[in-house]
Amino acid sequence: MERTKSVGSPATDGKILWRNDGGTFRLNHRIIKPKQKFRAAPNEISKAFRNVITPLEEIEAETNTPTPIEVVKTEYQLMPRGKSKSLFDVVYSVGEDDKGKPILKAINEKALPKAMAEKLMHDLSKR
Repeated sequence: MERTKSVGSPATDGKILWRNDGGTFRLNHRIIKPKQKFRAAPNEISKAFRNVITPLEEIEAETNTPTPIEVVKTEYQLMPRGKSKSLFDVVYSVGEDDKGKPILKAINEKALPKAMAEKLMHDLSKR
């Protein structure tokens, strides 16, 4: 059985040739020593290390810009604690159970009087 070595075209998975001009570091469970050449994808090398690790081939322009995350405003509600008419909890919805009822989570540890609970709810909704 004869072994053949493919010569010529680099890997097609987007990896390019790099050279380590700094100290020893680990990359993908490999130890890269100073002045060593290695192959890695541009997204595997942090931009903070680009002054120490230099590309020996042309880097393709990065076209994948991260999509912005939509900010969801949390809506707070006042719920009486148990059967009390004077003590309240400030709650918000964290999801739904199997029957479609909302699961509510209290923000305050102790029950608050209505005036303090309304003030807390107002302060939280400012953000």
